[in-house]
Amino acid sequence: MELVDPAFTGLFVPAEDGQYRVLAFEPAVNPTPSRQARPAMTADQYRHFEAGRLLLGGLLAIEEAYDVTVGNYVELEETVLRLAALELAQRRPDGRDEHFDVARRSCHRALANLLSASRAFQDHSQRLASLIGGGTSESDLAAVKASFSRAYDGAQGYRFMSALRNHSQHFGVSVSGVAHMRAMADPDGQRNEHYVTTTPYLLLSDLRANGKFKAGILAEAEATAQSGPRGEPIVPVIPMARQYIAGLSTVMADIRRLYADREAAELNLIYSAYYHLSGWFTRCARVGMHVVLEPNPKGLVTYFGTDAHFKALTLREVNRELGLLTRTSIRQ
Repeated sequence: MELVDPAFTGLFVPAEDGQYRVLAFEPAVNPTPSRQARPAMTADQYRHFEAGRLLLGGLLAIEEAYDVTVGNYVELEETVLRLAALELAQRRPDGRDEHFDVARRSCHRALANLLSASRAFQDHSQRLASLIGGGTSESDLAAVKASFSRAYDGAQGYRFMSALRNHSQHFGVSVSGVAHMRAMADPDGQRNEHYVTTTPYLLLSDLRANGKFKAGILAEAEATAQSGPRGEPIVPVIPMARQYIAGLSTVMADIRRLYADREAAELNLIYSAYYHLSGWFTRCARVGMHVVLEPNPKGLVTYFGTDAHFKALTLREVNRELGLLTRTSIRQ
């Protein structure tokens, strides 16, 4: 995303008069002889800024919904790692009898939060796509829906977690148990080294008990199921969750690309107006304007600025695309 030099563009042309006035700038700018103390803005210019504010604010809201989703995924991974560390130290802080059920509830809680957040991300992103694009909102919504569909079609884990979300809402169980295993790292070698594994899982029997669980997805799960602690078929949760988050990551990348050019255009409009009206320009800085309608009997003030964009940039730095997630494991 590149910002143009506003001094050489016609993005914003100062008006001699207008229904609106710029009450103040952020950061503050002192009036000069060549600049009006309260520059004018036309109604048409105001509408353009209002549309830009809706776009930038909507993009930030989508980034925040995605950030909550990824944060909940990380908490799920951290929960399993903590349980593995307890197993490594052979600690049962809740007592031997309660330990495994406490572990299951911890994983269930973390996974339920992830499923809830991911649903909110899907709903919010589609709702905002239908609102923030103005005349292109209909095609934007279609593009976002198509991206979610590609993620669904592209990975078993994505399909499974989508079905599990509905299953857990109606049946209340997203984790059947947690399996702990301690084994020798090299049973045929000379080294006396061991490792532990901690596996939150779903019993296939729990899924079969839900007559409304999608048959095709259940068949996929049956084909890839593993043997559980008592020999029963299970579906490990973490590999499915990683595929799911990787799919959502591609959706977020598609959304960012969809709006990148329009986001840059709205930013350049703000910078151009700030430059022409205030006489100052700092590339990639947080700037804005407080605008009022004149007369203004209700004292209403509208802010147009780049703040939402910079908050979104921070979240994009934190939440990068996760193309390698499903091909990466944790080692210590």
